[in-house]
Amino acid sequence: MAADGAGRVRRFSDRLADSILRRRSVVCVGLDPVLERLPPQVRPQAAATAAAEAAAAVAAAFREFCCGVISAVADVAACVKPQAAFFEQYGAAGWQALADVVRCAREHDLPVIVDAKRGDIASTAAAYAAALFDGAPGPQGPLAGLGADAVTVNPYLGEDALEPFVARCAGGHGVFVLVRTSNPGAAGLQELDAGGRPLYLRVADLVARLGAAHVGEHGYSDVGAVAGATAPTSLAAVRQALPQAFLLVPGYGAQGGGAAAVRGLAAGDAAGLVVNASRSVIYAWQQDGGDYRRAAARAAEAMRDELARVVW
Repeated sequence: MAADGAGRVRRFSDRLADSILRRRSVVCVGLDPVLERLPPQVRPQAAATAAAEAAAAVAAAFREFCCGVISAVADVAACVKPQAAFFEQYGAAGWQALADVVRCAREHDLPVIVDAKRGDIASTAAAYAAALFDGAPGPQGPLAGLGADAVTVNPYLGEDALEPFVARCAGGHGVFVLVRTSNPGAAGLQELDAGGRPLYLRVADLVARLGAAHVGEHGYSDVGAVAGATAPTSLAAVRQALPQAFLLVPGYGAQGGGAAAVRGLAAGDAAGLVVNASRSVIYAWQQDGGDYRRAAARAAEAMRDELARVVW
């Protein structure tokens, strides 16, 4: 965790705000590596003889690809969001590659939001938090965790399932609670009436309550909300309900959302939101067949400039 001049751990919300202001950007680059879409210079070429060797080869390719993207967008993106599932499907090698990608991003001074969408009973949630953040207890002291700055969490099990993650905010971490997601089926559940208000706004109330005790110097809470650009009316309602929360806004680019969805939603000195794009940035090389790093940088720059016209 980054510390201030007095050695105190800075809050996640302040570090994210600092990154946004330093780069004048609300771009969040999602890292969703898919084997079939890797550029030829990165994709594993030789067939491995054992499953473990094959998994290690893919994991190494993911590491190289994601770290290449990170280095390319480091001056443009405010943060990065690796999707844990794409790494976890390759077992221990994939998890290690994810840890390496997290480390790479932090070496470039980029806050890392691990998109894990965890949610379980409190004791299990505590174990998830240990794995994703600072590590679990071991026989001779703490074991290393993934090192994420923030994670996404699922609120379906209720407040007690979120509390083990929120408790980590005091140590410099952040949490983004799924409130109104960007997927096509979201409305069928999240827009249901819950006592005269849609369910997602009831979840927003929970986010506000949990985050009230974790507000940083910039005026933002360490407990943020995921609200998609594909449902702009709902996104605006989430902002109205959560004026102090950072919004993580997926759905830009390949999912069909655009910059117009966040027009008028900036809050505070650092906008109070980051907009995520994954495929449209990291696979931009497929449009022209050029170097994937240069293509990612160009796509991220174009995204930054488009968002700047409606945010700042």
